[in-house]
Amino acid sequence: MGTQEDIKSAGTLGFVGSILMFIPYVSIIGDILVLIALNKLSKAYGNNAIWSNALYALVTAIIGGIILAFAFAGTAYLSLIYLGPSALSRLGMFIVVFVVFYIIILISGLFMRNAYNELSRSSGVEDFGSAARWYWLGAILTIIIVGFILYIVADIYALLGYSKLRG
Repeated sequence: MGTQEDIKSAGTLGFVGSILMFIPYVSIIGDILVLIALNKLSKAYGNNAIWSNALYALVTAIIGGIILAFAFAGTAYLSLIYLGPSALSRLGMFIVVFVVFYIIILISGLFMRNAYNELSRSSGVEDFGSAARWYWLGAILTIIIVGFILYIVADIYALLGYSKLRG
């Protein structure tokens, strides 16, 4: 179990990172600060599931992005070679890339939900539980674009949770 000072420090990192996540071109720094905060909180609460789930979400997103790039390139190549540049081949390429994208979002969202559920359970801050629910709903509803808005709602709940940890 970490000290209250460790928890406050991690809460501050998460709070600042959550704010930076809303700023274009700086959001990657915010993501990194939130990951560092989750790592520190995982150690402070003695709950490795917080960090491991957050890390799995990140790894899934990175590997998923690489797979998505290959799926896009591969389907573009195959559709041009075997079907030509017709509307049907472009539609097929779009469907393949979209399905791959959706599966990646679902897996990454599941891990983020698990990380924030564990943080909520360990810290007793219910805002993290709300963030977990909104991350999961956002992942599910990305198929109809609304999910991206729900990710913002989840980020706001996480921001509120981090502010409570700060003191």
